[in-house]
Amino acid sequence: MRLKVWINKKLVDVNKAKVSVLDRGFLYGDGLFETMRSYAGTVFKIDEHLDRLFAASKIIKIKIPYERKYLKYAIYRSLEANKLKSAYVRLTVTRGERGLGANSGHPMVPNIVIYASEFNGYEDWKYKRGIRVKVATTRQNEYSPLSRIKSLNFLNYILARSSTQREGYDDAILMNTEGYITEGATSNIFLVKRGVITTPSLSSGIIPGIARGVILQIAKRLRLKTRERFVRHRDLLNAEEVFLTNSMAEVLPVTKIGFEKVGDDKPGPVTKLLHISYQKEVIKEVLGGIL
Repeated sequence: MRLKVWINKKLVDVNKAKVSVLDRGFLYGDGLFETMRSYAGTVFKIDEHLDRLFAASKIIKIKIPYERKYLKYAIYRSLEANKLKSAYVRLTVTRGERGLGANSGHPMVPNIVIYASEFNGYEDWKYKRGIRVKVATTRQNEYSPLSRIKSLNFLNYILARSSTQREGYDDAILMNTEGYITEGATSNIFLVKRGVITTPSLSSGIIPGIARGVILQIAKRLRLKTRERFVRHRDLLNAEEVFLTNSMAEVLPVTKIGFEKVGDDKPGPVTKLLHISYQKEVIKEVLGGIL
């Protein structure tokens, strides 16, 4: 069965799903996106994803033409049309179509696209052995509003990841212009040292990840110590555990940074505990959606 894509209130075959060559998302990366994960037909933390989308739309002055309630309906309609339970869901918003030129002052009608496809998680070995990452030379501009939103202008992250993957690493970690650690190419980063869980602060210039927020809530509930602060490269290298979070991977252990081992070169106990707790949170929300 061909995938159906939701575009501006219509479901169309994926091979017929098109936007104009004059769309500003295509021309300038002028738009936003959210990536969500569905478990057993329930999109985990869908309200938080939509809250972040609408908050970002205010920052870049895109007026989304639909209410949250309707977008939730459209997301679930897309899953239903494609007979999907476990799925990757991407919601894309562009400013719309208005010819060439950087000026965006004229009113435009945003294009909204929802793409959903089957997704059952990452490979098991990544959780059993952990992944290898490298701190990229590409820098994150913490002064730019784009550093805190999921913009379609994603080239900085793409360049960082592609450069490290060419060297044989699984992912890239970025620093900001001051030399502080910010985030992974598609994830937030955490480190554990002497029982304290640390993650870069929002003022470092990071995207406030949904999974990041879930982990901070879980840690508080488990009475684990957490800190949000500026993180230096040496803090990462001296950590006992390091892990990445995003909505698709959940909690992904890091066991090597460059040539250096993290801890004893295997996923640590705090990382494992938080991943199990994250999955319990998923189960609770999915069961709540079913019941």
